[in-house]
Amino acid sequence: MNRLILLAVLFIGSSCFAQKSLRDSLFSGKLKADSALVASSKIVKDSSKKAEPEQLSKTVADTSEKLGTPEKTELKYSDNNKTWKKFTDEYNKIITTEMAATKKIKKGGYTVTLEYEIGTDGVVSTKNIICDPKSEALIDLINERMMANAPQLAPQIVNGAPRKSSKRQILVFVKEKN
Repeated sequence: MNRLILLAVLFIGSSCFAQKSLRDSLFSGKLKADSALVASSKIVKDSSKKAEPEQLSKTVADTSEKLGTPEKTELKYSDNNKTWKKFTDEYNKIITTEMAATKKIKKGGYTVTLEYEIGTDGVVSTKNIICDPKSEALIDLINERMMANAPQLAPQIVNGAPRKSSKRQILVFVKEKN
């Protein structure tokens, strides 16, 4: 009986440790997204069907019409996360390299809370930047370099009308050398 309880405790302990290490790997960026996944809309259902001549002529006519008028890329609210992630990843590198070059920012780790607003027209505006530990030079750097070049995002649509939406992003910067 005692051996059974001991085995149960060891099993539970090892599974908890495995979950913790998996979580740490996920959030530290050691694990990547599965590249084998394919969106269902990209899968060709039946490539054995041949296009009829009528469909080909319609396609040629549609293509010639599209070439005459430039298309406006429509922003989708669901694409905002991808766009914002790409933007923050790009500017994290830029800010980190500029932090290393300046003497105004002390050595150490900084957690920056960036509060921004997506307007009804999709323009991103900064509401507040909070830095812990406090560093006015880092706040100015983020304001001038990063937020001045913020991408246009799709506004939130509520009942068919665009609305302002407030968002919050936490960024972590580390300055290695002074």
